[in-house]
Amino acid sequence: MSSNLEQLLTAALVGLAGWFVKDFAFGLIRRRNELERNEWEYRLKEIFCPLYFWSGLLTMRTRKELTYQISDRLHDVMARAAYVVPRVHYYTLIKLLESAHEQETSPATEDERSRLRTYLYNQIEALNFILYRSEDAGGVGDPIATLSPYKRLLRLLLIGVTQLLFWLLAALGVGGTLWLYQHRYFDLLRVGVVLLLVVLLVDIRQRATVRKELEQRIKADRSSG
Repeated sequence: MSSNLEQLLTAALVGLAGWFVKDFAFGLIRRRNELERNEWEYRLKEIFCPLYFWSGLLTMRTRKELTYQISDRLHDVMARAAYVVPRVHYYTLIKLLESAHEQETSPATEDERSRLRTYLYNQIEALNFILYRSEDAGGVGDPIATLSPYKRLLRLLLIGVTQLLFWLLAALGVGGTLWLYQHRYFDLLRVGVVLLLVVLLVDIRQRATVRKELEQRIKADRSSG
């Protein structure tokens, strides 16, 4: 086999390996983005929008039967929202329910209701922008972006350029590793492996710290309850 053909085959194999690495990395990123998007969409549609709607209706003067029905709807949403809504705003929602059931407790002040409504609306606006109006989402909720063929073409072009650049970086990484191995630069390879292990250990340690803090908070909540 001639040297030129061998170099061509090596370059083709490196490019193919880089493409597989690119697909694997993009698959991980896509799955992570899907999990984040599902969580954000759940918070928007199942928590913040219903909380904003039912808490607003609860402050209106209506018949007791209708007030109790609204309270039940708000109560169901609050059961799902405890892990999302800050404690100060959650207590305001509890005060609204207490007032609706005419309990002898201190009602929510006008300032507390206003801050609660502002917080909920800001969350709705932020999640709506992230999910439907941002460039990352393709502007599917923006009529201007939907009707403009130039923005769609630009987005497709950016996606293609991103895929190409990431593939080139992956191919350079694979080719560089192969070159270091062929020329017996084992020390540099060891340094690269050590750096990769350090990054993985830092990530594992951060996850363990978060898990430990969650366990401590759960124990504290149980003991206080």
